[in-house]
Amino acid sequence: MRERGREWLLETLPGVLRESRDFVSGLVLNLALIVGVIVFEWSLVEIALIYLIEIAIIDLLFFSVALFTPQPVDDLDGDSWVGEPTPLQPVAPIPPVYWRNLRFVGAKALGAGVLIWAVTRPVVSSYGLDSGIPLSVGLAIAGIVSFQLTRVWRYFIANRSYRDRSPADAMEFAFVPVVELYLLLFYVIAPVTVVLAGITFTMDTDLNSRAVWLVYLVPIGVLRAWIGSLDPLTDDIEISFH
Repeated sequence: MRERGREWLLETLPGVLRESRDFVSGLVLNLALIVGVIVFEWSLVEIALIYLIEIAIIDLLFFSVALFTPQPVDDLDGDSWVGEPTPLQPVAPIPPVYWRNLRFVGAKALGAGVLIWAVTRPVVSSYGLDSGIPLSVGLAIAGIVSFQLTRVWRYFIANRSYRDRSPADAMEFAFVPVVELYLLLFYVIAPVTVVLAGITFTMDTDLNSRAVWLVYLVPIGVLRAWIGSLDPLTDDIEISFH
């Protein structure tokens, strides 16, 4: 009986770990934010800067991958989505990009870029980059880049799986942070702020203390790790581009 249980565990555990690795990786990355607040005394501006840089990295990687996906976008009208796409391959080792993808992705990437820049600019101005970025912040950004590159590799590059994808498949990954931001605002930040405001009204509490920041960061980290574990290529998250 014990031997059978061990065999079941050995067969089941690898699959469970594969399915939960995005969730675990997301927890680790968000735990790094908490460590940064406690150990490295990151400010709210530094946390906001890291989060916005993460969004920019996600958009840059997945918008780029979308250019190489040859399959048509479902339910889109137009002659460009009928038949074989027109490839453009300036460098032989790099897969071809497609003109219809450039048009489809370009407008949405431009809009996302303008929005990210509009939000990031005041944060960067408040932060002041004249003295450079602290090593701890740089390591956090490097961890984000590494994590997102593994996702690009697993979903689009490994076994040349991009050949079976459409640009909308890649762009769903790029727009997940928008869904995430909506959920954070309405289901974490807003209710936590209301609770803390009530506590402040009845008790003498400093809302600028790092302990209060952790009240935000812990549920934010759990929610972001859960969203990061969802697969946009399935029905876990559905984003329409029509």
